[in-house]
Amino acid sequence: MTPIVSIALVLQMHNLAGAPAATVARAESEVTRMYDEVGVHVAWDRTSAAHSSYDVVRVILLEYESGQLRRTGDTVMGAAIRAPGGSRIAYVFYRRVQAEAERYVVSTPFVLACAIAHEVGHLLMPGGGHSRDGIMRACWNRDDFHRADQSALRFSDDQVVVMRAQLAVRDAY
Repeated sequence: MTPIVSIALVLQMHNLAGAPAATVARAESEVTRMYDEVGVHVAWDRTSAAHSSYDVVRVILLEYESGQLRRTGDTVMGAAIRAPGGSRIAYVFYRRVQAEAERYVVSTPFVLACAIAHEVGHLLMPGGGHSRDGIMRACWNRDDFHRADQSALRFSDDQVVVMRAQLAVRDAY
């Protein structure tokens, strides 16, 4: 799908996991490429301000998941929440991402990028659900990790339409 108009999305990275700066930078670059490919321009806010005058999605890298997520039977690499007041937060669990990348012998930055894009995708779509395949699949399989490693794990055309529509409505105000 070739977009006609690019829509902006501002992400703010908080690396609380202590992930290597080069890994995070490569993941940010890949997230930017993935969203640009579908007509959503990503700008990374490099300030450390907790509050911004614009609609920003905070991406928080944590070392591990906590609470109920530790007890799930599936490997969880992230979680997305809409906080009171409308803040949107995408949590990504760096050690889980790293372990899955090692398990499938693929690039940690590329898996990290896909995990970030997946969690942000939840925040951009009403209902934020999972799909049967692609980047929004709930539990990725070996093929998905290899597609991630080749920059080929993508959103479906329907998901792109929904995300762009949601961002366009937000930008209209």
